[in-house]
Amino acid sequence: MVEAILVEPGARHTLDSLAAIAHMSPYHFHRIYRAVMGESVVDTVKRLRLAEAAQRLTDAAQITAVAHDAGYDSPQAFARAFRDFTGVSPSEFRTRQRHLVVNPAASEASVGRRRTAQACAAQRGDGDESEQVPALPSVEVVELAPLDVLCQRHDGPVGTIAQTFRTLMTTLRCNQNPQLQQRVGICGRDATVASGFRYHAGIIAASQTAFSRAIERLDESAQQSCVTEPPPGVVPLRLEGGLYAVHRLVGPYELISPTFRALYSGWLPRSGYRRDQRPGLELYRSLPDRGALQPCITDLLIPICED
Repeated sequence: MVEAILVEPGARHTLDSLAAIAHMSPYHFHRIYRAVMGESVVDTVKRLRLAEAAQRLTDAAQITAVAHDAGYDSPQAFARAFRDFTGVSPSEFRTRQRHLVVNPAASEASVGRRRTAQACAAQRGDGDESEQVPALPSVEVVELAPLDVLCQRHDGPVGTIAQTFRTLMTTLRCNQNPQLQQRVGICGRDATVASGFRYHAGIIAASQTAFSRAIERLDESAQQSCVTEPPPGVVPLRLEGGLYAVHRLVGPYELISPTFRALYSGWLPRSGYRRDQRPGLELYRSLPDRGALQPCITDLLIPICED
């Protein structure tokens, strides 16, 4: 259903039209949809339209045209909705994206600093740091140690990644283990899929002991259910360490894609670095149950090497 909305986010999607696609009555479709997605159809349509608008603003589209295509009667109405969604106005967002594209030198001082994985985690794990985020975004170069991850492949549109994370966290019983709280999105290039990339939802254990114990629990669950393998798709994976360009995004997760686009197309070619073959990473710094009033904080990591 999300995929049907993504094909044409500006179309007049209604509860009745989407229920017809699902071959269900509007009443039952609404109940099931809210239970699965955690939001109403109206909320999903609005969210995906604004996410598409953010993509177009990153590509320097005119605000008036973006507002019209997103289904808003006026740029003012669009601006209010966009600010409620992202925390900034459309023009401010476009300026931030342009800053990433045309001015990588603005982060030159921070690029020279390479942190160890421990120092990076200690500093970026501070939840109060979000209050100190500068008006214009910066990119830092850090050196990350290898990470052991338990992950599950995501199949489906980007808009349903949250469901894959929920499935993974339920399987690993993360709500019972404070050592299994750090979420990571793993974005690797894959020419065999239509989108050109493969996404895995992952959990980073706080220690090697916690990681080993989580694998043991998966094995125990498999034995109890007379299955010889871990639950479908849940696999251990080692992420290679090395240099990463890191940008901290404060805003809804729907801004991850356009921000990555700005980093890859604008910052990277002018940075003096080049991308290597490791996957890009999304480190989710906010807790899943952060509450509606707390901002989403995500560190976006591009794997790089010396040019």
